[in-house]
Amino acid sequence: MKISIIGATGFIGKFLSDEFSKDFDVLNLSIRNENLADLRKEKIDQIFSSNFIINCASSLNPKTKNDFYLNEKFLNYLLSLNNKYKKKIIHLSSINTLIKSRMDKYSISKKKCEEEIKDKENLFLIRLPFVYSVENNLIQPKGNISIIFDYLRKTKLPIYPMIYPGHLYQPIEINFLKKQILKIIQGNETRSEINLVGKEKKYLWDIFEEIAKIEKKRILKLDLRFVYKILPKTFKSLIKKQNNFMQQLASIDHSKF
Repeated sequence: MKISIIGATGFIGKFLSDEFSKDFDVLNLSIRNENLADLRKEKIDQIFSSNFIINCASSLNPKTKNDFYLNEKFLNYLLSLNNKYKKKIIHLSSINTLIKSRMDKYSISKKKCEEEIKDKENLFLIRLPFVYSVENNLIQPKGNISIIFDYLRKTKLPIYPMIYPGHLYQPIEINFLKKQILKIIQGNETRSEINLVGKEKKYLWDIFEEIAKIEKKRILKLDLRFVYKILPKTFKSLIKKQNNFMQQLASIDHSKF
């Protein structure tokens, strides 16, 4: 069994590559410097040389034309090429596509992608919640969560202010994602659209607390829900369009899906 992993240098892509390399022939692919709208024939041949293609490539903070193409149109382009090859494609999307109140550029671009690929053959769509990594029962500074570790490690404060409660998540440990993808590869999954959720609901504040204990830091709870309630609608709209932690003021519930 041969597997192509697109975006193998990112947090999720690298983990899947390391894990699946133990049992499969894995081809790691980076498309960072490619013309995504017109891939070179050599790159296309590489991608479709495998039985399964896992697309982990995504821009979490899209700014350039290429960033938006990657999030919005690249998958549809890949599927159009697959009309010839008929390979199985596993695409990692975001649970944000199901949340109407998510209006940041990343979420909107991922929503546009899903609008273009409805009812496509040979496609498995996995919508991800917050994903984290654990080793020796401790959360690791990998992926988006590394931002919190960096804040606690690099900022020299006696006590660290944190927004409370922040978004409500139903996060998954990255090994859970690996097991779900393995089910697809082994032919044990009948669903073409899968919304992954963890067993436990956690506010961003809960995650902050866990990391602060690991780093032995004191954190200050800033309950800004009241402030958010009295903000003008224009400010609320601006907050929800942010890709950064300011959006946590809105405290969106991601666990309903």
